[in-house]
Amino acid sequence: MKYIKHIIIALVFLSNSAISQSRLVSWSQSNIENYTKEMYDKAQKLTTDELLEKNLNDIYWSEVFLTLNASVNNYANNTEYQKQLAKQITNQKETKLEGTSRLIIWDRIISGDIIFEGKGIVIDNDLYKVCGRANQLLQNLTGKNFGNVNINSTSSELESLKKKWLDYLTGKEITEYKKTEHKNSKIEEISSLEAFEAIIISVQPRDEKDRITAQCLKNIYGLDEMPDNPGSEAYCNPDSYSFAYLAMLVGDEPLDKTKDSEYWKEFWNKNKNALTWDDEKGYFVIN
Repeated sequence: MKYIKHIIIALVFLSNSAISQSRLVSWSQSNIENYTKEMYDKAQKLTTDELLEKNLNDIYWSEVFLTLNASVNNYANNTEYQKQLAKQITNQKETKLEGTSRLIIWDRIISGDIIFEGKGIVIDNDLYKVCGRANQLLQNLTGKNFGNVNINSTSSELESLKKKWLDYLTGKEITEYKKTEHKNSKIEEISSLEAFEAIIISVQPRDEKDRITAQCLKNIYGLDEMPDNPGSEAYCNPDSYSFAYLAMLVGDEPLDKTKDSEYWKEFWNKNKNALTWDDEKGYFVIN
């Protein structure tokens, strides 16, 4: 039985800018694939050494989530555990995470590893790598952010980030990383060039996206295909969200339905180096 109603998870996803995660439209633990009560109970009993080993080898998003959860629930004040996590920040071992429904890591949507479903939990660290998972753990455990780990983080950048964490954990004052603010954005979570590119990639045709849409139509509406004049059923298709987001990002109001996936691909290829955020307008303009 899915572990949805029985436990209130102590891992709180804060809106605090220090924590590199947020919700886009909606997300809850019920969206996590391969997640059970038995898994939760087992994770809560793990020692710090076992969690450190687990972080090296997790291959499902549900496993990564439970490592985060068990760490915050049980070891939030364990400085020695945090120091050992900091040492993992230079470990660039990569695992192709499975069961990533509604997990949003913009780099991994761009790379094709994750299908963007239009909503979910946005994570700023690359959870496909040990270093990214370790950094996410430290951010959740401490409420501090000294920088994020992305798909292209270099060895020297990771060494620098590790040093910042170790210095902080030994009592030194370390300046925190501040995310770029996109003033007047309608949805802050999508208001970056990285997100812009990822969303454009997400609207391109893909069989896996079609499978997700078909599954939603079957499970929620009992339909085998999209009706000719869809109502709420349209939101089974991730593109319904994505095209609306793209319109927001360039100030299209109302939504121009003639701008299809091919239009946006050409738009990005032509203008990606000329796009800047206009704080007054609250969207990207071409300079």
